[in-house]
Amino acid sequence: MTDDITFLDIACLMKISDDTTLERFGSSINASIFDASNIAGTLKQKDLIDFTSIFPGPNSIAVTDKGKAVLSEAEQRAATPFDNLDKSILSQISSGKSAPKDIQSSISLNSRDLAMRLYKLSKQNFLTYELKSGQVDILLTEQGFLKAAPQQPQPMQPVQSMQPRQNSMQAPSQNPSPEQFPTQQQAETQMQQPTAPQEIHLQPKPMNKKLIAGIVVILVIILLAYLLAMKII
Repeated sequence: MTDDITFLDIACLMKISDDTTLERFGSSINASIFDASNIAGTLKQKDLIDFTSIFPGPNSIAVTDKGKAVLSEAEQRAATPFDNLDKSILSQISSGKSAPKDIQSSISLNSRDLAMRLYKLSKQNFLTYELKSGQVDILLTEQGFLKAAPQQPQPMQPVQSMQPRQNSMQAPSQNPSPEQFPTQQQAETQMQQPTAPQEIHLQPKPMNKKLIAGIVVILVIILLAYLLAMKII
């Protein structure tokens, strides 16, 4: 297969169905009769399509085996994973290049490979295209724009200290923190608050046995003296 296949060729081949005629081909690709005739002639020259030449028509148009092989290859390439070359193509489109020839001149890729890549990116919803006046305009989708945007550098994570943690059962520091000392206002408040009187419990001391005996003797003497005085009277 030749390398002169373009993305416009693939986009136009996809517009051809079984009931497409040469006279209605222009409306299928959103082009004038003149532009449609030029595109149809180019596709026939590349052996991608074939059509009849009956006057006044209608003339049938069909995709050849070579054209079907190109479409089949494009479908196979569309299933491949996204890579750096695809990202480069999206970056060129995001910079304002909407025509395949401008993209091709920027990345130095042959037209066939670029056509397959653009078809792949359209199938994977990274770009969309529009056929108009015999040309194809390419635009990025939101997904394609986010994919083409440069990656923001990730912020560096702070390095955690390798110092061992203090044991929770470690004795408190010798130097108390300022929070351990009451403030002046707290000290004055504590002094102003009345303190409840403390009850004093006095326990009697046990009396000496000799003292008790002496008191008993004195009481007995007083009692005898009283009785003697009563008899005398």
